Amino acid sequence: MLIILEGARGTGKSSVAYKLRQRLKHSTLINPTGFHEDGDEGLAKISNYYEGIFDLLYKWKARVSDYTTILDRFFPTEMVFSSLYKEYDFHQKFKSLCQLLPTLDDDIYIFFFTVSNKEVLKERLNRDKIQFGQVEESVEESLKQQDAYYKYINKLKEYIDWFKNGSMKIIEIDTAYLSQDDVINFVIRRIKRSE
Repeated sequence: MLIILEGARGTGKSSVAYKLRQRLKHSTLINPTGFHEDGDEGLAKISNYYEGIFDLLYKWKARVSDYTTILDRFFPTEMVFSSLYKEYDFHQKFKSLCQLLPTLDDDIYIFFFTVSNKEVLKERLNRDKIQFGQVEESVEESLKQQDAYYKYINKLKEYIDWFKNGSMKIIEIDTAYLSQDDVINFVIRRIKRSE
């Protein structure tokens, strides 16, 4: 099983990913990250990086059964961040990775974390120890990222519909009024309901 958690900063996905890893037997947590390089060099580096992660996941699938991989963000995050902050165009790579995604596992769950309440987001970012003067700016950035996530998660849905792959699910969860335990329990219930 492959579980992918996506969402902007402050939505709670990293904390949930860590606790989910503790609750699910036979699981590994991976936190893919981007690079500082931009332009052609940055695009080549990030493309090779995700191709490497895909290769790793294919090898695990071939060698280990009944295993769960949890990804705290994946290539949709790169699409969001490159569209907002980079000069290179990740669209073609994003499209090809979307088309390959259903081949990674027989059961894939993408949980898209959102926060519908700006004040809750502000409180969470404050808790993350962002300097006081930068909290409002960070809230606006997170909301801008969340809008971009909606756009690219919808693009991903288009590709899933094209594949008509019933073993792949995208589930949005608004974490604004839920505790971490509520979110974790929701995730686990959704997985078990499909088994």
